[in-house]
Amino acid sequence: MILWAAIISVLYVISLSNFLLFHTLVELFSVYVAYVIFLVVWKSREHLENRYLMFIGIAYFFIGGLDLLYTLSYEGMGIFPELGPNMHTQFWITARYMESVSLLLAPLFLTDYSTEYLKKSKSIERARFAWEAFIAYAGITIICLFSIFVFRNFPDSYIEGSGFTPFKIISEYVITFILLCSLIALYVKRDRFENHVFRLLAASITLTALGELSLSIYAGANGFFNLTGHYLKIFSFYLIYKAIVETGFEDPFSLLFRELKYREEALRQETIFLKDDQGYLYRLLGLKENQFEREPEVEKVPIYEKEYYSFVQNIEGLIGFRLYENLEPVLMDGSIEEVTGYSKEDFLSHKVKWTELVMPEYLPLFFDNMKKAISTPDLSRELEYKIRRKDGETRWVREILQKLSERSGAPGQIQGLVRDITRRKIAEETLTKIQEARIKEIHHRIKNNLQVISSLLSLEAEKFADEKTLEAFRESQNRVISMALIHEELYEGKGMDTIDFAVYLRKLTLDLFSSYLVEIEKISLKLDLGQVHLGMDTAIPLGIIVNELVSNSLKHAFSSDREGEIRISLSIKGDYTSKTGCSGKDRGCPNGIGFHYMVIVADNGTGFPEEIDFRNPESLGLQLVNILVEQIDGCIELKRDNGTEFTIWFNNPEDEKENQ
Repeated sequence: MILWAAIISVLYVISLSNFLLFHTLVELFSVYVAYVIFLVVWKSREHLENRYLMFIGIAYFFIGGLDLLYTLSYEGMGIFPELGPNMHTQFWITARYMESVSLLLAPLFLTDYSTEYLKKSKSIERARFAWEAFIAYAGITIICLFSIFVFRNFPDSYIEGSGFTPFKIISEYVITFILLCSLIALYVKRDRFENHVFRLLAASITLTALGELSLSIYAGANGFFNLTGHYLKIFSFYLIYKAIVETGFEDPFSLLFRELKYREEALRQETIFLKDDQGYLYRLLGLKENQFEREPEVEKVPIYEKEYYSFVQNIEGLIGFRLYENLEPVLMDGSIEEVTGYSKEDFLSHKVKWTELVMPEYLPLFFDNMKKAISTPDLSRELEYKIRRKDGETRWVREILQKLSERSGAPGQIQGLVRDITRRKIAEETLTKIQEARIKEIHHRIKNNLQVISSLLSLEAEKFADEKTLEAFRESQNRVISMALIHEELYEGKGMDTIDFAVYLRKLTLDLFSSYLVEIEKISLKLDLGQVHLGMDTAIPLGIIVNELVSNSLKHAFSSDREGEIRISLSIKGDYTSKTGCSGKDRGCPNGIGFHYMVIVADNGTGFPEEIDFRNPESLGLQLVNILVEQIDGCIELKRDNGTEFTIWFNNPEDEKENQ
């Protein structure tokens, strides 16, 4: 803007001292802009689908040529002194008529971007249109020049001694009127342009019209209206330069190839786009926009159209439909009776509603999916649910929905497909059962192998009489059993990946009491176990931790004649917020902040020795406890009041997977 302000200032100074130079610079600028517009459009003629721009670009080539003749024939230039002011003015009128009529006709060449048009709009046809327009303008220009130079039948525009003729003055008003009409025509077709391009074109036409009015009433070369008309011409050509030339170079896709967006929109009207959660396109389905509107007459439809119209009927178990937002069907076609047991007429006459077929447990999901499809027209929605056929049989279906856009001709309606996927679902369920059976068999074999190892340890222990050696074998055997119990629970349980840890702890502690030959009357076991499901990666280390702590209590907490109690609790903390990073190596984790689950193993025995640091112990069992607490990224604390109480806090990675 600063540069243009400087240029205008220089031109103003020149106009005060040398009007001829000022006039020449203004006209040559308009000629330059006209030729550059032509070059941009002509070079892209095989790809340019916006025929408005193509038509205008070719027109400005000849308008620029007439303006060049007008400039060179101006009085004082001395290039064509024999032509005189009459011919000079005739060039001006011819150029302005050509410019205004071209701007009026150009919007007529803007075509609706239907699929049929896009199919026919080939590069050869675009190039042919460009050449036809060029030849037509060349013919008109030649006729005008012959009328001025040869036949001398072009109406006089200037008479020496009298000034401008009525023809010239009336022509200026007529040209202004044509320009205003072209502005209205452009406004009607404004959706074919980017907003900023439309505004620039409209402003250019407006300034051109005002310039014509100024030049129709000016009195002298240095008069106010004459200067104003020239400045308005500068600005009008500058604006059209910015609209076509500058935008065409800097952002060609918003101007020259804007129709690519209409190609996408036309494709969107005939296609359902399937996108994943990240919005990436992974599949698309074609659906003829008006395929349900009427039954085509077979004899009048080409063979490929027949095939296209019948694609819904030819795909087994596929239903195409269109609905109002209140779910009343507008159109339905396809394997309706095969999938539902009801006829097409049953649905279209509202005798049967689709929602009556949807199984009750899926209705909330069905309505939620429909609501999202209505609120997000740019994305398709997919849902799998069960329906009940007329004969009572249940079927699985997959539904794809998409709301039609404003440009579809049926705004507010929803189109979609329903596909019977019962056979696929049965195959998936069979495959899932096979997979579950395979995984359960793996857990069963692992459990058996661990039990074999336990038995081998037991047999090997019989070779030794030393009490410490026997104790080491028994501890190893118990650790193996604790792992075997995990696999047994996974084998016998309903889930493949998680176990009910409360059930597991009951079995584990009973086996431990049996292993140490504990008399229940002497040492009682109290269990306070909430229902917690843990994955194998957490359950196995935690099971070994409990095994070690209970074993320590049974071995060291009670003397031979002392009665006591071992208490185990498993609970979910209610104040869980987020993980703080506390682990087994940390020196404390106050109140287990940041952990979701808590296990307490306590006894009322003699108490844990003060001289032993349980975090850096010498015994293998406590070393194993600390290592495994760190492995599950948990936290452990010890209380020595009234016996021994170990508290382990931890989280379950399975919960995070479910939340994702």
